[in-house]
Amino acid sequence: MWTSIKQKIIFWQNPAPSSHELILDRKRIYIIPNKSGLMYAVVLLAIFITSINYGLNLGYALNFVLISCGWLGINFTYRNLSGIGLSAAPSHAVYLGELAHFSLLLNNRSRHARYALHIGFTKPAMQPLDIPELSTCQLTLATATEQRGWMPCPRIRVQTTFPYGLLTAWSYWKTTQQVLVYPKPESNPPPLPYSASGGSGTQLTAGSDDFSGVRNYQLGDPLKQLAWRQMARQSTADNEVLLSKHFEGGQQKVCALNFAELPASLGLEQKLARLCAWVLMAEREHINYALVLGPVHYPPGSGEDHQQTCLTALALFRNGES
Repeated sequence: MWTSIKQKIIFWQNPAPSSHELILDRKRIYIIPNKSGLMYAVVLLAIFITSINYGLNLGYALNFVLISCGWLGINFTYRNLSGIGLSAAPSHAVYLGELAHFSLLLNNRSRHARYALHIGFTKPAMQPLDIPELSTCQLTLATATEQRGWMPCPRIRVQTTFPYGLLTAWSYWKTTQQVLVYPKPESNPPPLPYSASGGSGTQLTAGSDDFSGVRNYQLGDPLKQLAWRQMARQSTADNEVLLSKHFEGGQQKVCALNFAELPASLGLEQKLARLCAWVLMAEREHINYALVLGPVHYPPGSGEDHQQTCLTALALFRNGES
């Protein structure tokens, strides 16, 4: 018997993570009187004892009416949570030190609205909200990030004291949703480590000496090389054409971001912070860059996809492995 009670307490405090929508039902909703409810019970007891001592029939009637109201409050408080669907929406990656935002969806499929709900990770920071009938409410919960990598969503608490404020009904929920935490960029990084063609992590690319025409846009082309006039002429309302200017001759420098070449005096997190800052700096300046993390080599490139690939590798880098 004690083992069964212990298992229920563990399930109550630490529910298993769910990747699907969770419907709150009687097995997941808990309800107890709060401080106001206990005071209400003390007042009822005082009225009852006074009615017995003085033979007050109206005191008995008042006491029974108030007891009935409190009993009905249990049903209304429970119904305010029962049947709500909880699910997770995609969340965006953040940098270490920023707040991680978890997007949630609360679905009310019933024909009565839900009032005075509170949801959050901890009681002091819970968000109040109402959900109209037959509607879905989306909200975002934020929490601090403490380390890079995948950050799981903390346990979520949903509660209500509607309608009388005498009882608290609540439920816990854990989702498999995760937020990727990138390293915190170094605040004042040194200049980018440029390398000429032929060095480690470099490649021969078209220079910027002689203009030879335009070509179709390729992923990684700098924005400053877009052929805006030719694009305006060839694009239509139904078909937008992306073109880049093509140059011949010359040689373009490429950044080689190599983890092994960073100063040995820097710790692991400091090295990753510097590489993260260099990746962001190279993107701002529209410069191709290569990233080398131990045995893994990411070839030179630029653009949002290349940046996300490199930042993800930095976020998941562990003990010399990416």
